[in-house]
Amino acid sequence: FQSERQWFARGEYRQILRSADRTDTPEQRIIIDHSNKSYEYDRVFREGSTQKNLFREAAVPTLENVFRGYCGAVLAYGQTGTGKTHTMQGYDQTPDGDERGIIPRSADYIFNRVAKEKDYKCVVTLMFVQIYLDKLSDLFEPDSAEVGINPETERVELPGITEKPVRSTKEFMQLYYWGERHRVTRATLMNPTSSRGHAALIVNLRMIPQDAEGLKSTRIGKLVLVDLAGYERFAQTGITSGIAAEEAKKINASLLALGSVVNALAERQKHIPYRNSKLTRLLKDCLGGTSKSTIIITIGPCDKYRQETAGSLFFGWRAMAVKVDARIREVYDPTRYIQTLKSKLEGAEACIKKLARFMKSIGAYDKYVRQHGEIPISLDDTDMEDEQYEEILHQLARTDATRTPRHSQPNVMDAGSDMSRHRYEASEDVEAVSANPNVPDQVKEVQKLWNVELRAHQQQMDQEIETLRLRHIQDLEEAKIAGCDEEILSRLKQEHADELNLVLEQYQLLKEDLLRQKQKEEAQTLLMSARRAAALDHTPTNTNATSLVNDDYRISEMVTHLKETCTDKDDVLIRLFELICLREAEVADYETNATAIASAQAADIAQSKDAALRTTQQENMTLYGEIRLLQEENAALLKEKIAADEKLSKLQTEERRGSREAPFTPT
Repeated sequence: FQSERQWFARGEYRQILRSADRTDTPEQRIIIDHSNKSYEYDRVFREGSTQKNLFREAAVPTLENVFRGYCGAVLAYGQTGTGKTHTMQGYDQTPDGDERGIIPRSADYIFNRVAKEKDYKCVVTLMFVQIYLDKLSDLFEPDSAEVGINPETERVELPGITEKPVRSTKEFMQLYYWGERHRVTRATLMNPTSSRGHAALIVNLRMIPQDAEGLKSTRIGKLVLVDLAGYERFAQTGITSGIAAEEAKKINASLLALGSVVNALAERQKHIPYRNSKLTRLLKDCLGGTSKSTIIITIGPCDKYRQETAGSLFFGWRAMAVKVDARIREVYDPTRYIQTLKSKLEGAEACIKKLARFMKSIGAYDKYVRQHGEIPISLDDTDMEDEQYEEILHQLARTDATRTPRHSQPNVMDAGSDMSRHRYEASEDVEAVSANPNVPDQVKEVQKLWNVELRAHQQQMDQEIETLRLRHIQDLEEAKIAGCDEEILSRLKQEHADELNLVLEQYQLLKEDLLRQKQKEEAQTLLMSARRAAALDHTPTNTNATSLVNDDYRISEMVTHLKETCTDKDDVLIRLFELICLREAEVADYETNATAIASAQAADIAQSKDAALRTTQQENMTLYGEIRLLQEENAALLKEKIAADEKLSKLQTEERRGSREAPFTPT
């Protein structure tokens, strides 16, 4: 390394790149002077560039993409000794030093950006790995086993790697320098601290939305800061054998694999050789066209390193041809969003129900249904308390009443009498209950109920017309006070008349619908009473002649009712068809209910049988257990009896033997 410095100090080198003043667009183009070979890049940083300028133009766009949820990478590629580590790390460790590299500046940028985020909670974690001798090691846990790579997922995953959370720039850099101490470096003729392996600092950024509605997604960004080891020639580094030679071979092989991957991506080949080395497998998501990455090429622009410089420039030029299709990684949390949608739907349904009830109260609901279809929401009155519903209507009535002018004049316009005439023409007497003695009592009861409904409808219409008339009077009075001419007043009167006609038409349609429902229910009730009468007539005591007379009477009664309630033949056919459909529906419901009852009874019978069978089986098992216990007791008693018999036999034998041996004593 000292000889290298002396060689530069003596000026024994020649610049191989054309100077900036002789180059068109020098900020984007480099030309090799002797061959006139030109390379174009996004940006060229020459000798006078600063670390701050390089970071702002090369690294900041990638960092912004990471905050949007992309995978981004910043790679330093070049010959050994050309300043890759200086570019990425820098040798100034002061917080605001000018010579700080991309990594410490990125730490400052990330946490300044996080502090400005108001809508997201940001979680930053670090992973630090090194590829040494084509083995991946964890720099946060240097004594741990080799780390595996799973490149088959959307983003490369490292199972078992240490991932440490950081909350500030200080923690970020402390962890980085802690891992940096475990990197393998070695002095060569070209660099006293030459990196002997590739290092990658992986920053994972998770941005969790803080909105209560759950409309935003969680963004997951990934930043990979890579300090690649440089390409080496043994003759220049002075390495000939040993472990240093193995390190150089592995470094050169991995860089060659990286170049092959870049060439394949630039040419859009079907097969990309990511598996040729650990380096390309680790950087698959950074190079594969799904990320937004920055490659910084460092070169030594002198004739001594002409070959290495040309190779580095060619690598960067080929990397420019890679077409990217970057993808944002977002994760939606559907729980909060679903709750938000549910609450909004509930509020919308409540509002729709209120509007539907109000439209019913003014007679506009049926016309709306005919034009747009039925509202797919249940309008059950139990959803709203009657007191609340009445209070809403009273509020609406009070709102209209408050618009009455202070000094109302009954003869302020002629339209008032027209509206009154419309009102009284629209008010019709409600039909009375039929006085025909042949009409069944059930039908008369239905007529009473519907007459109450029709009277309520008529009263509601009268109130609405009166409210509308007063509002029209007020509008015309306000227009006259404002000084409107006769043309505007005539137009306003016409609008009032059109509005009144529309309201009357709506109420008339609602009344016609109520009358149709009334007639339909009367026919259904009459049919049901005829069916009940038929069931009573067809008894064993009645003769066939009497049954026929009763049937003829009921048929004539139905015909008379249809004549009274229908306007034309088509209406008669429609009513008959409705009655037939009603009868068929009743028959179908009866059959369905009978089938369901039979199925339920069969299921209950089968269930009861199964329960009885299980009970019998349990009782049998209990009896079997008791029998086994009795058998065991009998066996034990039998054994005791045998033992007692043997003992008794033995005692008798001993007694007989003793009696024979005893001497005879005369008395």
